[in-house]
Amino acid sequence: MEKKKTHTIIISDLHLGSEVSQPQKALAVLQSYSFRKLILLGDIFESLDFRNLSKECWDLLTYIGDISQDKKVRWVIGNHDEGLTNVFESLINAKIYETYDWQYKQEKYLAIHGHQFDRFLINNTFLSYLATKVYNFIQRIDSDEKKFSHYLKRKSKGWLRLSEKVAHSAMRYGIKNQADYVFCGHTHKAMEKHNHAIAYYNSGCWTDNPCTYITIDENKIQICEY
Repeated sequence: MEKKKTHTIIISDLHLGSEVSQPQKALAVLQSYSFRKLILLGDIFESLDFRNLSKECWDLLTYIGDISQDKKVRWVIGNHDEGLTNVFESLINAKIYETYDWQYKQEKYLAIHGHQFDRFLINNTFLSYLATKVYNFIQRIDSDEKKFSHYLKRKSKGWLRLSEKVAHSAMRYGIKNQADYVFCGHTHKAMEKHNHAIAYYNSGCWTDNPCTYITIDENKIQICEY
């Protein structure tokens, strides 16, 4: 099968090691494309406990390490990745960034995970951790279609406000840094927003269905589902 072609792929919030992570799907997506750059936009791992990494997780990490020989791999740190970068930097041969910006077709692109704009997480670390654990449990016992999880996500005003707040703050941050486009993860909600000065994209996550990612080429930026 002929591979699809794009310049850059952005994936975030894999949460490898979590029971709701879907590394086999991420691997299938990467193998289906011919591309030049991969941006891992934060929360690639769930925690420091390597015992939770399945064979499928290691297959994905090994593949990323292999393709890094002839493709650029950039890892933008998320709040779940802290403490892991030194261990895995050499394994996947990725350059590590808190924020990553680059030029493409005479325009400036900027990627930042997005937890920096989440005031609830910053001020309520334990409550945020507990809420994540409860939601992961619901996802784990939910049907394959994740109907109940999706219902909760749609009805959660806090979740919807978080997505909007991260988008708004990220756009302000991008404008301040003279970017034309800004990309985030963190919220687990794929999103696209525009104003007169900047465009915002959120790459979603790989712990839900459908999984989402972003492709960038000279013709367009697209949020894709798998």
